[in-house]
Amino acid sequence: LIKLGKLELKTQGSILIYLLRDVSSTPSTKGMGQEEKIVYKIIEESGNKGIWVKEIRTRSNLQLTQLNKVLKSLESKKSIKSVKPVTDSKKKVYMLFDIKPDSSLTGGAWYSENDFETEFVDILGRQTLTFLQRQRSHAEVQHTAPLAAQRAMMCDIKQVKNFISQLGISKVELEDEEVKQILESLVFDGFAVRLHTLGEGGKKVTFYRAIKNQPLTSGISRVPCGVCSIISQCISGGLVSPQTCTYMKEWLEF
Repeated sequence: LIKLGKLELKTQGSILIYLLRDVSSTPSTKGMGQEEKIVYKIIEESGNKGIWVKEIRTRSNLQLTQLNKVLKSLESKKSIKSVKPVTDSKKKVYMLFDIKPDSSLTGGAWYSENDFETEFVDILGRQTLTFLQRQRSHAEVQHTAPLAAQRAMMCDIKQVKNFISQLGISKVELEDEEVKQILESLVFDGFAVRLHTLGEGGKKVTFYRAIKNQPLTSGISRVPCGVCSIISQCISGGLVSPQTCTYMKEWLEF
């Protein structure tokens, strides 16, 4: 039944478990050996965050030498791929070949080949600020009533995202969270303010607008922390920490 693809063999510790196979998954494992199928399914379950070799070895009960052969075979078939996280480029995790890695692994749009794109972030910040300032100027010209002018100069994440997309300065489509990071860096620098209003169904909607008196110098937007997509994982003494951050070290030495 296993050879016919009707049953699936999985492991739970040292116990072998037989499961009825999902027919829809058959094409993806067609032509694979039994060990390859076991490893493939383990990697598939990890989703876009991937899985370490050590965990694959524990769950598959394969010897390291044999596991490495299986991983190499699956990579050559373009069934899986390895990704080096920005938090530790010496290690790598495995995921299915066609899956887009989670931004916690790649660093999102702010990283290219594990290098922090300082210039790209600066350009996006300046262009976003220009957009907010333009919105403010237009609102002040078109509306004489202060309240109406303030409402007209407010921009949400979607508006800013569309503006950046139209500029064509980003090779990848920015996620809402990445656009938010740029806007928040402008707020921290004192270039913009964040406001909240209630939208449909009482849902909170966040808006941003440029402030009238701009500070002379920038602050946190020039620090890697200002737009770091994995800052929530950064703690003193942790795997991701200010003490071991190569990007912070390079910024301080610049």
